Amino acid sequence: MRAGSFNLIVSLLLLISSAACSSEEGRKEQMVNLQVITDNPEAQLTNLTAAIERSRHDGSLYARRAIVLLRKGELEEALTDADLAVKLSKNNPAALFVKAQVLYALGQPDEALPLALRAERNSYQSASLYVLLSELYLQRKDFRQARAYVNRALEISPADEYAFYYRGRIQAETSDTSRAIGSYKAALEQAPDFMEPQRELAGLYLARNDVASATPYVEAARKLAPDDALLWFYQGRLYQLRQKQDSAMVFFEQALALNDSLQVAHFQYGLGLYKRGDNEGAVLHLEQAAKEYRMHPPYITTLAGAYERLGLYRNALQQYQRLVTLDPRYSFAYQSISRLKFKLEGRRTSTDTATVEKLKILDFNIN
Repeated sequence: MRAGSFNLIVSLLLLISSAACSSEEGRKEQMVNLQVITDNPEAQLTNLTAAIERSRHDGSLYARRAIVLLRKGELEEALTDADLAVKLSKNNPAALFVKAQVLYALGQPDEALPLALRAERNSYQSASLYVLLSELYLQRKDFRQARAYVNRALEISPADEYAFYYRGRIQAETSDTSRAIGSYKAALEQAPDFMEPQRELAGLYLARNDVASATPYVEAARKLAPDDALLWFYQGRLYQLRQKQDSAMVFFEQALALNDSLQVAHFQYGLGLYKRGDNEGAVLHLEQAAKEYRMHPPYITTLAGAYERLGLYRNALQQYQRLVTLDPRYSFAYQSISRLKFKLEGRRTSTDTATVEKLKILDFNIN
């Protein structure tokens, strides 16, 4: 799941908590007014559990309790209630939608998508459903479908900040960064404290090395999400672009402490360690950035250089050979390949000579 997306899912789901059970509005005597106790999940659970005790076959109550459990991060319990909601309501589309949201929060997008589509086919229409479908197709890199659903969300709800946010995500993924910036800013016009668009804007401006534009978004987003690893990395990049490498390294290190799978932080931290002459540390972090950066020439050359400094000539040779395979125009790589082959040959010759001398001492018949 994308970083920070669980909180985003929960926020999105809260918008449809009442709509999720709209088909049951005629049974108000059995319903709980969540609006009265919106900020008290424990009170919500107590009231919903009491209502379920009085009416165990009301699927809408289980759907509502699933929403509250999702808010609390109790995902397995939320799924149990969502399953009951679907079963008891005979595949009511609102219940299907709730279950799709829970499955997505559990990191099961392939299971969430068909349920969300079933809800749509069963005439459930809401901006939140279309935003979820847009995100699910975005994860699959199906940008056409993702774009179609986010546009439908904006048709229904022209001021929906989540729809603007996901439209920006789609535009950024398809390299339409100028329009993405516009979409993220539109999301913030609707919800100024929406952290994710601020973080995305920071990333886009940093990619352009635009420190002045990136800085206010990094600062604002970090206030809203002080433990977000990517934002720590972005703060490090700001220092790096201001030529304050030591400060940048502190923030890269903290980003990795918060999320040790953050490839971009491993890459930049590895580069910094290489420049400091810490070749072992550089190799450690650069190797952990391989999934995302293995096809990038600066990554290959730095890793190769670190290997060579450590005397790992064969590893370095493999990297330079990869580089000329990617792009034969890197003439310096051919020089490095020749140099490393010479070192390897010299090492092999030296080793062979030493071995012969040792065997002679051991009185083997060697002439």
